[in-house]
Amino acid sequence: MSVLLTIWAGKTEDESGMAGRRAFLRGMGGVAAAMGLGACGRMPVLDASGTPVAQVSATGFASVYADGMTRGAAVAFDDRHVLTCAHVLPAGCEVVLRRGLDGAEIRAEAIRRSRRMDLAVLRVPAGFLQAPPRATDAPRSGEAVWAAGAPGLGSAVAQGVVEAPDAEMPGFGRGFTARMPALMGYSGGPVVDAEGALMGLTSALPGGGGAGVLAFLTGADLDGLARRDRQVFVLSIQRASAEARQLLA
Repeated sequence: MSVLLTIWAGKTEDESGMAGRRAFLRGMGGVAAAMGLGACGRMPVLDASGTPVAQVSATGFASVYADGMTRGAAVAFDDRHVLTCAHVLPAGCEVVLRRGLDGAEIRAEAIRRSRRMDLAVLRVPAGFLQAPPRATDAPRSGEAVWAAGAPGLGSAVAQGVVEAPDAEMPGFGRGFTARMPALMGYSGGPVVDAEGALMGLTSALPGGGGAGVLAFLTGADLDGLARRDRQVFVLSIQRASAEARQLLA
């Protein structure tokens, strides 16, 4: 049974889809940029040590910076491309990726944006990142998952459980929801299973409420730091990969 997540009550599905990405800017990515989350030099791989997300944090993960501010995270798709959420990339901005393992930085080119889901494809120098293995099994309710995000105030790794194994969010795509303490700055970052296989990309906070406004006013994601059961929408890696292949064709 699938779950349809909505953001704005009283709007049509099309209007909700267009408003969805704008809503999320209050919830995660845009606020992360406003606060400059992830400005510290801590490497995500340190937080990930000993967890299933350690391998992707070391070889397939990067923090996303645009206009000098943290916007979110990205994960390798193949030798020359990475995936992230489209909403973390302002139009026409210069994008810099910082590798999770050693902090090495490169300029990346945003070459494709999806019209159907919250997904963008960036081109990077060959070998900068390595694509992680992708999960082939569907998520299961109660299954343990781990997410990695751009480091800032709080951990760059979150652990949680799958809530709704099949969910669709207008304007963001299809995937699943999980309960985990993901922080602002995780947008576009990897979510993996217990074997470290990539399940999807952290994309939205369906029930974010006023968390984004509070974060903007205080300069810290206080809601995320205080809660352990945040509802997080994860864009399916199968859906994202299929869309990325079409965009690159």
